[in-house]
Amino acid sequence: RDICVQKERKMKRAISGITCFAFNKDFSMVALSPNNEEVHIYKTNSKKDCKKWEPTPTYILTEHTGVVSSIDWCNETGFLLTCAHDRNAYVWSFKEKEDVWEPSLVLLRVNRAATMCRWSPEGNKFAVASSAKIVAICHYEEKHKWWPSKPTKKHKSTVLSVAWCPNNKFIVTGSTDYRCRIISAFDPERDSEDDEHGFGAVFKNQHVFGEILAEFSVSKAWVHDVAWSPSAFRLAFTGQGSTIHFVQITSDGPPEVTTIRHNALPFLSVEFLSNKCVVASGFDAAPYIFVASDSYGAEPEWELKGKVDKKKGAKSPRSKGKFSASRNMFERVSVRAEKTATSPQLATLHQNQIMETIPFYNEDGFASSFATAGLDGNIFHWDLLKCGFKLAEVKDSEE
Repeated sequence: RDICVQKERKMKRAISGITCFAFNKDFSMVALSPNNEEVHIYKTNSKKDCKKWEPTPTYILTEHTGVVSSIDWCNETGFLLTCAHDRNAYVWSFKEKEDVWEPSLVLLRVNRAATMCRWSPEGNKFAVASSAKIVAICHYEEKHKWWPSKPTKKHKSTVLSVAWCPNNKFIVTGSTDYRCRIISAFDPERDSEDDEHGFGAVFKNQHVFGEILAEFSVSKAWVHDVAWSPSAFRLAFTGQGSTIHFVQITSDGPPEVTTIRHNALPFLSVEFLSNKCVVASGFDAAPYIFVASDSYGAEPEWELKGKVDKKKGAKSPRSKGKFSASRNMFERVSVRAEKTATSPQLATLHQNQIMETIPFYNEDGFASSFATAGLDGNIFHWDLLKCGFKLAEVKDSEE
């Protein structure tokens, strides 16, 4: 298997874990936050193999005063976007002559922590979710050299996640009010009114900024993460109740939702690798693959295909049962006079929860591999084909 590990002795960072990370367009650099207010940028030497990355950060960005919660790198402009619990967001541009990253001001106007930030597909605006119950849609004003924001105020609690539709006009959000919502982020100065995806028949008010186009309450729990498929007609979102939900948007009726209740711990991250393949990961410290029966049909059947991490060795502590694990811990402390009870090794490569997943898309829009980062301070690269999955199972078929 093509799996890359960030060794703690080699990568002198992230002792307390990685909360978020992002690659630039050509994968020559990676930006990550080691669970604090800093952003570290490493040179990868254009290698997916983490062992071949530079061992120390080339740049350290220190503008934030709170824990950095999200990072996104724009493929169109090369700008780096960060947001943090200090209620701020910054757009960083690289000044080659001075060899420094320079931040520009973002007027978020939120009074709570910023939780996630994402560039739009065209790179002319971005969205920042927050605990202030809003998602700020930001754009650049050349006259003032800053990024003002326009809020969407349809949420009733903290917004944990946000993702853009490929048409650059809609966002999908996940919130702790148990809702997943599709909201219009249309900007008449930056978006075309042409309906090339055909959403006009589905969402009548698609060009009304802030309008809720669809809302899903099937999760019955916090919605941790959301994702939009490359075709734009499928969504995925994950719930705290160990559920994952798939939405099919059709032109002849309301969107259809398929719910899968899995035995793993709740997923914190979800991404489409193709229109018929989704990877989800989280508290279970391992990625899981879900596949649909087709790529473009109106009634796909989703199923859990398998666990990507098939590491052999140590048994999972959950397999022994809670009572047995508690009894063994008590025995180590009381009978053997051990001062602390050491945690058993998980039967996964990640030894703590996975915080984020980044697909590596090919030119045809298919991602046969992806990277994960976790609170154990590791980044792993996974190749589906080398992990036992068949190409026909995960790659889109002909339309």
